[in-house]
Amino acid sequence: MEKRTISGNLLSRGQETSAHRSQCFRKSKLYKMRLIHTHRTIFGDYPRSDQWELLLKAMKDDLHKRKLLKFRHPQDKEKVFQRHYIGNQANGVVLMTIGQEKKPTDFSFVWIVLKSAYYGEPYLVFVKFTQSFRNPDNLAKMVECAFNWELQGKGVELVLEPWTPKENTMWAFDFNMSFIKEMKTMDPNDLVLVGYEDVLEDYQMRLARKEEIRKPKVIKKSDDIVTYILADNKEAIVQFLHRALMSQKTAKGIARPFRFLFDHQLTEHIPFKAVMKEFPELKGLIKERSYNDWTNPNSTSYDNDPQYKKMKDTFKLFS
Repeated sequence: MEKRTISGNLLSRGQETSAHRSQCFRKSKLYKMRLIHTHRTIFGDYPRSDQWELLLKAMKDDLHKRKLLKFRHPQDKEKVFQRHYIGNQANGVVLMTIGQEKKPTDFSFVWIVLKSAYYGEPYLVFVKFTQSFRNPDNLAKMVECAFNWELQGKGVELVLEPWTPKENTMWAFDFNMSFIKEMKTMDPNDLVLVGYEDVLEDYQMRLARKEEIRKPKVIKKSDDIVTYILADNKEAIVQFLHRALMSQKTAKGIARPFRFLFDHQLTEHIPFKAVMKEFPELKGLIKERSYNDWTNPNSTSYDNDPQYKKMKDTFKLFS
């Protein structure tokens, strides 16, 4: 029998597996997954929904990279986390990791079971709480926000409720049993090979990031607005700004199109000096401090701004 030395102790493969499982049970937290309607009933409550196909579609789109889920720390939006699927997902029975590429040891295992063979209801398990996930409730909030961002406009939202089932040691067995059961019903065309391709892509991304870090940082001081445009058709972006700024007189209205382009990764943050050079007619209508506040996602929000939401349609028509 193969032997391994871990932390100075000689363990057999069976002992090592047993120790790993024991650690999983000690460092795990379960949550019931609830879908609720976003509109109240006449009694003032939010009724539950069984539209789990919406959550399943969100995970499929994420797996196929059609529309990626966004994982951000609930208390620090600048902390962005990446997800990695371990094996294929079978009709919502999913095992993934969530962590930071900058800290490869800082991640948590996330077990999702939409179709449970044993418990009979959807649930989620977090395992291995590391530096960023000392409080698993923060991780739960992050997962909630990621899925609810995808569910926007569909009339439902995900809620995770802490859960301690009577048979709480059965979840690992249930996951495997549920996965095997669902795999038997899978269309072979729906199977995606995850593992080697994702690992290779992740490795290449890390190499590129290391090379980027080694390069000396060049601080752009140009006052030419085109310098900060990331889109291929730079002239079209400039024309869009000219049209969007027509008749705008308030600081928020002036900053809105610049913030829209930055949020959608079409431009870098355009300095105030470059804005004034391209749009001299704005002089006196907005101050640099106000412009920087309204174009900084960490300072201001456009979540409840109807004009910002309309700008997406306007931009599509313009394009």
